[in-house]
Amino acid sequence: MLIHRRQVHVLTAVQIVGILAFTSFATLSPAEEASVEAIKAGIEGVYVLQEWQRNGEVLRPPLIDGRSVLLNGRLVFIVHDRAQESNQTTLAGYATYILEPGKFSYSYEGWSVITQTADGTSVSEKLPWEGLRTFAASIENNEIHFRATNGPQEFRFNADGSSYSDGKQMRVYRRVIDK
Repeated sequence: MLIHRRQVHVLTAVQIVGILAFTSFATLSPAEEASVEAIKAGIEGVYVLQEWQRNGEVLRPPLIDGRSVLLNGRLVFIVHDRAQESNQTTLAGYATYILEPGKFSYSYEGWSVITQTADGTSVSEKLPWEGLRTFAASIENNEIHFRATNGPQEFRFNADGSSYSDGKQMRVYRRVIDK
């Protein structure tokens, strides 16, 4: 199994940040205005992947495993997909996000896809898209919603966790709570 040393360092850093970072969730009332402060308090934290719904199948750990961290304008994301024995994939990325009144945007700065097959290991560092992806931000029924302005993508955050959907698949995360 050949993996570039840089990918190993990136993956290790992502995992360490995911373990160490944490914040608390501010409870939102249905009537609360979607201020930048309320949205930031409601989204920042560490999330553990609980399920990945794709192609009509619901995958759960240990077939899939992942972490996502949103903190101080930064996003770190890593997912291991072990659903197919013959084609295992690790996705890792880091991004910057921007909160403005009624708006959320983010852009990946780094992205790695490591694929392991019977033929060997391959690595791609091609970003999933260029530039910012922008979402309309709102608070509805104690949930923060980000709906893409140019596509079907949607994030939802609440006190228990978050979800991401792109119209074809959905990932569901549990929020890590400091006790």
